[in-house]
Amino acid sequence: MLESCRPAAPRVKVYESGSSIASRYHGPVDLLRHLRFFDAVAEHRHFGHAAAALGMTQPPVSQGVQRLEQELGQRLFFRDARGVRLTEAGGALLPVARRLLRDAEQLMTLAHRWRPSGQVRLGLADDLEDKIPALLTRLAERDVDCVPTVSGTVELVEGVREDELDIAVVRHPAVVDGLAAGPVHTLATYLAWDDDRPRDAELPPMREVPPVVVPPRRHHPAAHDQLIDALRRLGHSGAVIEAGTLIERQAWASAGHGVRLVLDDESGRPIPDLPPLRVRVVTPLPPDRRADVDHETLIRRLEAALS
Repeated sequence: MLESCRPAAPRVKVYESGSSIASRYHGPVDLLRHLRFFDAVAEHRHFGHAAAALGMTQPPVSQGVQRLEQELGQRLFFRDARGVRLTEAGGALLPVARRLLRDAEQLMTLAHRWRPSGQVRLGLADDLEDKIPALLTRLAERDVDCVPTVSGTVELVEGVREDELDIAVVRHPAVVDGLAAGPVHTLATYLAWDDDRPRDAELPPMREVPPVVVPPRRHHPAAHDQLIDALRRLGHSGAVIEAGTLIERQAWASAGHGVRLVLDDESGRPIPDLPPLRVRVVTPLPPDRRADVDHETLIRRLEAALS
């Protein structure tokens, strides 16, 4: 008996009601990852070049595009000896894919930058060291609700420019083009040995003082170099130990490997002609400021806390 020549019914992929492309993946991140592959291959018209632009090898890109085609149920590219070309479906879906990628990037940006209304994103130069707790306490006493970020001046200035910070206290001099900068505050500095030597003990000559433990040069190259020059003029070797955090700097000094620059005359010893710490307040220009933050009042309170 002859078999029926009637064509077999097409295979239909059935999804539950309410399902989405994202839910059929292991998670939305996988979908976005494969959409980035789709976008890169469409831009470069070559899987190898797309992989290079993405900073990865070609096989994961090829496999990712194939999986995306399977999930969408559409062929996105023609692959032949002439290279890679978008199919009609690929050309229709590409603008939607790129819009999804833009929306995802905007979502992540907003999520990272979002803060409760009125909460201030405050940057503080790590050179302020032991003065930071007292500074934050004074602001809290004046009802300033802030989320502090302690970092190097270079990073803080960039944070204000990129709308990641509302205001920052940075070391002077710094390149603050395109920002509003307040007056320079000069804070006296002292040398602290962080050991048990009596306060009235005679200080050794500067040539015998061990290396000075300071924040990394990348935090503020100009001020770092100026400090070394000033130490050499005082007879010091100019040797420094760069440590990224306050606790690291305290540890180096406590272990007897160096001395610290501090802003407290009770824990440090005055050294004639020791360069002061100069800082200033920077904010975005008025048109770029958050509407829910009273920058003028904030600036006044921060300036008063530094005085």
